[in-house]
Amino acid sequence: MLHAAVALVVSLSASCDPATSKEAAKLDLAKLYVTNGASVRVAPDVEALAGRCVRVVGFMARMEEPPRSALYLTRAPVEAEEGGGGTGDLPPGALRVEVPRFTGQEIEWIPGAIEVTGVLRVGRAEDDAGRVSWLRVVVDDLPGTPVSAR
Repeated sequence: MLHAAVALVVSLSASCDPATSKEAAKLDLAKLYVTNGASVRVAPDVEALAGRCVRVVGFMARMEEPPRSALYLTRAPVEAEEGGGGTGDLPPGALRVEVPRFTGQEIEWIPGAIEVTGVLRVGRAEDDAGRVSWLRVVVDDLPGTPVSAR
């Protein structure tokens, strides 16, 4: 007997018009950065989306010391044990998702796939704990219930 795997997708609301969120540009966590020899930079296609409404699906990293007001999305489930290493245990391509409504608060871990729709911010930024990110998606809120299963 075959069993289809079903991932629960929780939708995080965004700084974009929810009615048009299906038209948001899709980000692929595997294609956020490009390498050129020894250097790594934000992919030009991603950089071109700065300030626009984007949508991305990933897994919330379960971190030993969760960032306040934010979470990190990864391509596969991750349990990060930083041990003083900040975000060093996160895989390349982890995407920071900021939720200003929860400023200063830890965001409870959400199992399963998460769909994020929000405004993409590109450029170096440092949070209160000194964690640096080059890409961030800013969302308005976190709903309390799943909106779809895929």
